[in-house]
Amino acid sequence: MNLFLELFLVVLVMTISNAIGTLKTIFTAKKCFKPVYVMVFIDAIIFATVITKVTSGGEYLYILAFAVGKMLGVFVGGAIEEKLAIGLIEADVTVSDKDRMITISDRLRKAGFSVNTMVTYGIHGNKRYVIEITAKRKDIGNIKKVLDGVDCRNPTVSIKEVSDVFGKVCSS
Repeated sequence: MNLFLELFLVVLVMTISNAIGTLKTIFTAKKCFKPVYVMVFIDAIIFATVITKVTSGGEYLYILAFAVGKMLGVFVGGAIEEKLAIGLIEADVTVSDKDRMITISDRLRKAGFSVNTMVTYGIHGNKRYVIEITAKRKDIGNIKKVLDGVDCRNPTVSIKEVSDVFGKVCSS
């Protein structure tokens, strides 16, 4: 095999390996352990194979290919995780009109979201209404569509990660 092809394979395999490693870390942090066991096994085999090649190659180009593959793997793993969007979020939308809050909340509930509302007070003690939405992370786009549908365009939305919820919306 020529050197260029071997270096390309090292980059490719390390990209896959590090993408798996990145996903493994993310799944572990989200307490989703089932896929982690398989990922660790596959990653270990890939890592051992590539390390053997890199250390026996005797050229700095293999080390560079190893490092480039690891760097690309983090990028690929992050992109895959963004698509999977594992986890739960709590999105808070604040409005100043009670009727508007009721309309938005009811529309979100009809769309299947878990919604709570609260009264808060803003500047000079003015009443404000917080619409608290608990949803799966991948549903952020659907929440935005519902908000657009009730003419609530470009609202200030505060989004927080939620570790776990029991009931209507669950993390598993």
